[in-house]
Amino acid sequence: MKKILVMVPVMIFAFAAWAAAQTPFGTQGMPQETRDLKQAFVKGSIVVKGEATADTSLPVGQRKLMAMRGAKAIAYREIAELLDGVAVSGETTVKDSSTQSDIVRTMVQGMVKGAQVVNEAYDTFTGIGTVWLAIPMTGENGIVGQLLPQVAGMVPQQPAYAPPVAPPPAAKYDGLIIDVKEQAFKPALINRILTKNGEIIYDPAKVAQNILVERGAAEYTNDVGKAKALLGERGASNPLVIKANGVVKSTDAVVGPDDASSIFGSNQQSNYLEGAKVVFVLK
Repeated sequence: MKKILVMVPVMIFAFAAWAAAQTPFGTQGMPQETRDLKQAFVKGSIVVKGEATADTSLPVGQRKLMAMRGAKAIAYREIAELLDGVAVSGETTVKDSSTQSDIVRTMVQGMVKGAQVVNEAYDTFTGIGTVWLAIPMTGENGIVGQLLPQVAGMVPQQPAYAPPVAPPPAAKYDGLIIDVKEQAFKPALINRILTKNGEIIYDPAKVAQNILVERGAAEYTNDVGKAKALLGERGASNPLVIKANGVVKSTDAVVGPDDASSIFGSNQQSNYLEGAKVVFVLK
């Protein structure tokens, strides 16, 4: 009896250890999917998960191989669908743009093929293979950096803002935070800032291409404090904070006359718009 009492815990422990080894990850080891495009802009990447099983009549080794292949194929399909849905500006999506441009279509296909496998696992209990794929939003291989220069010319042009004569702001601002938490605002490849009359104050298409590739035309977060921290990383220590009072076609933020004048005047001093030192605060 003593041997049995000693061995049972050992056997239970051994089984638990073996089961843990067969489980691909603990809850903290799994990459977090980012399928919501608004969150993808905030977090800086699209992350999807594909899952598949194989015919149980196959040998064990082949079953795993086929399940992993199937999971990867599903993940590629998922990421392609999400890429097609990324907003360019207004109601136009990447898919709409790719129908007009062979270059855009080719670049999207290249990004899908170049999506990085960030993790993969096979569960021997269920026979489920799982693959996680990711594409960054910015950077040389990112969605914004690659597509924005190609689609910028597809957005209808509007008149530039012509401010009334006004004294420059007392404070020297070196960045811009647009609070759109109360608006139905959607992150896009091109998020502009307009006056109530439709004049353009900020147009990402005017930003230097090397800046667009490196970090995009704007950044996105859900808190003004975080927005200030993001701009601080770009060297902006005193950003102007403006609350949008409307949107146009969900992707262009609208500001009032006084705020438009403040943005224009402070940018004349610091040129922060040309450096894309702009953050949108989302709800």
